[in-house]
Amino acid sequence: MQVAVERRPTLLFLIVLAALLVVMSWSKKTRVVGETRTLFERSVMTVFSPVPKTVNLLGQNTQDMYHGYLDMRRSVAENLTLHRQVAELTKENLMLRRSYGDLSRMRSILSYSEEFSTPVVLAQVVLLDTSGRFKSIILDQGSDAGIEVNDPVVHPGGLIGRVVLTTKDLSKVQLVIDTNSSAGALIERTRRQGVVRGDGRGGLQMGFIPSLADVVLGDKILTAGIDGIYPKGIPVATVVKTLEGKDLFKTIELRPTADFSSLEEVMVLRTEKIPPQVVGYQP
Repeated sequence: MQVAVERRPTLLFLIVLAALLVVMSWSKKTRVVGETRTLFERSVMTVFSPVPKTVNLLGQNTQDMYHGYLDMRRSVAENLTLHRQVAELTKENLMLRRSYGDLSRMRSILSYSEEFSTPVVLAQVVLLDTSGRFKSIILDQGSDAGIEVNDPVVHPGGLIGRVVLTTKDLSKVQLVIDTNSSAGALIERTRRQGVVRGDGRGGLQMGFIPSLADVVLGDKILTAGIDGIYPKGIPVATVVKTLEGKDLFKTIELRPTADFSSLEEVMVLRTEKIPPQVVGYQP
């Protein structure tokens, strides 16, 4: 029984071989007129013809996938390079715009400084405090630059305040919108004089203007030059509201011409001070 089982593969091989020989011998008799291939050859070609096509298709797809992968890698690298270039150009553009803005502000300040006959010190604002009870700014210039207490501080937008404290390289400025600040002022249109003070809300009020005085909305307020600190003619504010006061004077609300929320550079005017002995002299 075991010998019969072992002989089966050999017998099967012989049968297949004999069948192939029969087909080959028979196929010679089935050659079509004008055809150089036998039936067997045509059968083999028919059976195995899809193989080259499949191999060719697989090879082409593999090649396309490989080139697609290379193109994708190249595109990713180019995209990263472009992103870096865009970031660098954006940074450079911002720096140029900032430099242009700084240059424009400096030109404006220098042009405005030419209107004053007194020496001018340009200073940078390093600290701005408009939220506290005492509204002030700190400048990066001090006594070494010749700045003294009570020197006026101005801006192309208008009056800023006065110096109240100095060190060798810093100065503290009381803003004109501070409630403890006051400045002699006048109405440009009528030349009526009064006193401007901070209202505690970031605005200004003008006092000592008689109830019968001619004041209208939009009137320009300038420094009057009568307080011994601020030179005459510096823009201070614009009238936004007038009310009849409880006494003989109007209540006039003003909007500062200077924007205190965006101060960067200011000018300190080194004016001549009135000697204390002259101020306090009584005949």
